[in-house]
Amino acid sequence: MIQIACDVRRRCFGATILVLVVLTCVGCSLRSMAVNAIVPTLADPTVYLSEEDPELVRESLPFLLKTIESILTSSPEHREALLFACQGFALYANAFLETDASLAEWEDYEIADLLNGRARRMYVRARDYCLRRMELDYPGIAKQLQLDPENAVQVFEHNDVETMYYLGGSWALAISLGLDQPALAADLPAVRALMGRAATLDEDYNRGALQTALITLESLPDYMGGSVDRARQHFARAVELSEGLDAAPYVSLASGVSISGNDRTEFEQLLNEALEIDPNEDINNRLLNTVTQKRARVMLEHIDDLFDMPLDEDEGSGR
Repeated sequence: MIQIACDVRRRCFGATILVLVVLTCVGCSLRSMAVNAIVPTLADPTVYLSEEDPELVRESLPFLLKTIESILTSSPEHREALLFACQGFALYANAFLETDASLAEWEDYEIADLLNGRARRMYVRARDYCLRRMELDYPGIAKQLQLDPENAVQVFEHNDVETMYYLGGSWALAISLGLDQPALAADLPAVRALMGRAATLDEDYNRGALQTALITLESLPDYMGGSVDRARQHFARAVELSEGLDAAPYVSLASGVSISGNDRTEFEQLLNEALEIDPNEDINNRLLNTVTQKRARVMLEHIDDLFDMPLDEDEGSGR
């Protein structure tokens, strides 16, 4: 009887362990199913990019981003969640933090510096999520991009362009706000290689979004590989592809080329053209057009601070 009881206990114990294992596996499976079902709904950037009220996006996006990060804690290799985290942090930094900094710099440089610092860290976070996304398909690519970027980018294909765009864009914007940080600035060749390869694979991606990004990249000084001529070429192509409905190319060329060339007339013309665009004409870009036009208005308000005031004819002649 004792032996029989022991055998029964062993069988019961074994069955309990089996049930627990099965339940654990079922739990994991159900959790994965739930994550896979909810992420496509949550991680839809068009919901935010089409919004007409920027403040609504400003207030809601942080909560969503932390939700996505929570999902990534339990599902660290979820491709859609990784890409949206990259997109979302880049969007928040660009549309709000960096925009606020550009407005604050006219009144309080310390606040502008703090906001730019936050934006830079957000861009770095966005970059890192995109790199994690790339690593799933191309193990070791992050290191290769830093060591030999021109050869590293050759592995990418057409279906990688979206991730390449957000990776290169967030990386470039982080560098632009961290030129005093050698570790960041040293990665500029990787950004150039990424954007160049993406343009080769799909030069009209997202109605000229890549071309607009390349305007900013080519607006850098000559010693950093920039070229005014190439910036203007990308501007013309961006306007063509967007059918003149994207304010970003105008503001990018004005802030990147017109100011450095001290061309006040061109600067004013470009920003006025940006302001003539109706954000509702392309609802998929409504949020960014609204925010970009806000920056354009402020830049025009401070045009005298950005350009040397022409001398009055009598003052110039000393009369």
